[in-house]
Amino acid sequence: MSALLGYLHDHYQSGEALAKALGVSRTAVWKQVAELRKAGYPVETQRGQGYRLTPGSPTPAALEALRSGSFAAFYAYLGTVDSTQEVLKNWALDGAEEGAVVLAERQLKGRGRRGRAWASVPGKSLTFSLLLRPALPLSALPLLPLAAGLALRDACGVGGLKWPNDLLSPDGRKLAGVLLEAQVSGEEVAWVLLGIGLNVHRGAAPPGGADLEEFGPVSRVQVLARLLASLEARYAQLRNPQALLQDYRANSYTLGQRVRVATAQGVIEGQASGIAPDGGLLLQSEGTTHHIGAGDVELVGFLGGS
Repeated sequence: MSALLGYLHDHYQSGEALAKALGVSRTAVWKQVAELRKAGYPVETQRGQGYRLTPGSPTPAALEALRSGSFAAFYAYLGTVDSTQEVLKNWALDGAEEGAVVLAERQLKGRGRRGRAWASVPGKSLTFSLLLRPALPLSALPLLPLAAGLALRDACGVGGLKWPNDLLSPDGRKLAGVLLEAQVSGEEVAWVLLGIGLNVHRGAAPPGGADLEEFGPVSRVQVLARLLASLEARYAQLRNPQALLQDYRANSYTLGQRVRVATAQGVIEGQASGIAPDGGLLLQSEGTTHHIGAGDVELVGFLGGS
């Protein structure tokens, strides 16, 4: 990628200063700016001031200044990719260490749960994937999406959780989602790809969705740093998940609601009454308690009522 990217940050720099730093002409700087924009990086131009990245852009330098813990010690900030999940999957197969993160400004084939498309808007969204190599039994895997959803709530500070892992705004619009893909061998989990999409600035969300900026000023790189720290802390709780489950229940927008759930056996309607120790949803319907696992079902809607 263009050498110019490493010199750009939140503040404007003149084309002359950038050309001098790079040892190239101002025309070459202009061409590299065009290349970066085409690749999806949010480069802004101001007549008389020069060039900058959109403030809060999650560059490696900006994230490193805020990062705590071990997640994102290896971090790639990319422009346009088909999918961060696919990039990180190749890294996992090549032996990348736990905590590696791939973030892209734009995904051409981004996806959410059940194969849905997930759009990302350069300079406005956070779309990234995190590699985990959990030393946990296979039975603990269903708790990981709940932990990720709760970490989103921790980092954003608004809204609540739609089971199993969507973050909703206070009025029920979708702010963020989580996609989990795992490589399993027998009863062991070889690695997990945790994909997260978060609408940050106004204009990121599709119709009917919500942007985090609606609820106060926000910086993408600051949100990312908080989210990575929260993910690491919640991930550690999987070894003894009682506190994790307690916090999840306290931040759930699903519990107590009448809901409709699509399962392989058909649609079930009833009242969401609890979260099981394995992360499943407990649903009361016609005098029967149904245990709904998160892996192969979808909560398709709230029906209202208490």
